[in-house]
Amino acid sequence: MITQIPLWMSNAYLIKGDRPILVDTGSANEEKKILQALEKENVSVDELTLIIHTHGHADHVSSTVALKKLCDAPTLIHKADSDMVREGHNGKLVPIGFTAKFATRFSNWAFKPFTADIIIEEEMRLDSYGVPGQIVFTPGHTHGSISVILDSGEAIIGDLIIGGYMGSLLFPCRPVYPYFGYIKTIDASLKKVMSFSPKILYSGHGGPFTAQAITGFG
Repeated sequence: MITQIPLWMSNAYLIKGDRPILVDTGSANEEKKILQALEKENVSVDELTLIIHTHGHADHVSSTVALKKLCDAPTLIHKADSDMVREGHNGKLVPIGFTAKFATRFSNWAFKPFTADIIIEEEMRLDSYGVPGQIVFTPGHTHGSISVILDSGEAIIGDLIIGGYMGSLLFPCRPVYPYFGYIKTIDASLKKVMSFSPKILYSGHGGPFTAQAITGFG
C-alpha cells in the first residue's frame, strides 16, 4: 500500500488505498520526480485526495506549491508547524549532538510559503480520503510532527527516527535519532507509535525499519 519515493534529501510516500494520498513533497524542484513516481504506480496527480506533511521542514514541504498548481488535493499539517510553512522557514532548530550543531548552519534555508488547507490539532482518520488509517500526533523532531499509521500495519513516521549515518548513505535501515529535536519527546512519541503494533515503519530519511529494529531503541 505504501510506495517510497526517494528524493534528493528525503523520502516522500505514496499511499494507495481506494484513492491515493501523498505524504511529504521533498525539497524544491522535486515535483518532477514525484510525478514520475506517481506515473510508475499508475496514479495521476489529479487523483490525489490529500497531501500530508509530516512536519514543516524545508526538505519535506518545498515542492508543495508546485504540486498544488497541478492538482486540487488539500494540504494538511499540524497546527504547531503551520507557521513554518506559512512563513517559508524552518524556524528554530534544536540540535541533537555535535554533528547536528555543525549541520545547523546548512539546514535552515527558506522555501516557497503556503497556507495549509487543513490544520489539525487532534488525531484524524483517513477513511474519507480513501485510505484505511489515521494521523497520530508524534511531536519530538518538531513540535507539530505527525505520523500516518495504516490499519494494515504500516507506519510513516517522518523524521521521528531516521535511518543510518552520513545522510542515510551508511546503514540506512539502522534507526537513529534525527539531527534535530527533543529526545525525551521523541522517545514518548515512538512509544505511542509502537502501541499500534506496526510491522514496518517508513522514515523521512533512510529506512524502512522493522518493528524488531525499533524494539529497545532509545
